Amino acid sequence: MSLQNLKITFHLDGTGLYYDPYEPIHLDALMAWALMPFHRQKGDEAPTRNSEPIDVPLPLGKWHINGEWGWCASALFPDGETAESLQFWRKKFRQNKIELTQGSPNLQNGIYREYNNPLPLLLTNKMIAYAVGDRGRVHQILRKHIRYLGKKAAYGKGRVLSVDVEIIENDYSLIKDGKTMRFLPSGNGIRQVRVRPPYWNNHGKTTCAEIGDELSWEEIKKSGLEGPTLF
Repeated sequence: MSLQNLKITFHLDGTGLYYDPYEPIHLDALMAWALMPFHRQKGDEAPTRNSEPIDVPLPLGKWHINGEWGWCASALFPDGETAESLQFWRKKFRQNKIELTQGSPNLQNGIYREYNNPLPLLLTNKMIAYAVGDRGRVHQILRKHIRYLGKKAAYGKGRVLSVDVEIIENDYSLIKDGKTMRFLPSGNGIRQVRVRPPYWNNHGKTTCAEIGDELSWEEIKKSGLEGPTLF
């Protein structure tokens, strides 16, 4: 397998994406989520936040910094013109099914609680990411398994129409224009987070720079950067 510098473009349907710029989606997290069912044994319990997770092998290069390692894959970013919108997602008590309930339904809390929560949406036609990896395998995984991005897919948000994976000249999986493209270990960082999927897990957290922080290749090389290497 040969490693190539890649640019990945997700073409969306334009109806809106539930996207948090402070907790952006990482490309390697999407791929690990897609492949996880093939690496779990039947009957295995889902991992908790404090249990040691499985490191799903991905067709990506690895980086190593100060004893930590991660995949050469950036977060996802909107491309082109964007706008913001606000909708609401609701859950109402179904009064025509009241004969199926027990006791007195409480609409303020519990299983009968009614919701009317805001749903902030990013309106964009494209989301892009960068990686170093095997173009064919990356395209195959994303094209086959990724149908939606972000939360509230059941509401039709973040629908992916197609995915393009192209070879580019430069590696932007970690740094682009002097800014971090993903969580990277940094002594000057303020975020405690894992540096590879699943990012929500508490096991193996380390101090990282925020995405978009100013950081040069020279600085991270001084921190002991090694990579990309084969997975």
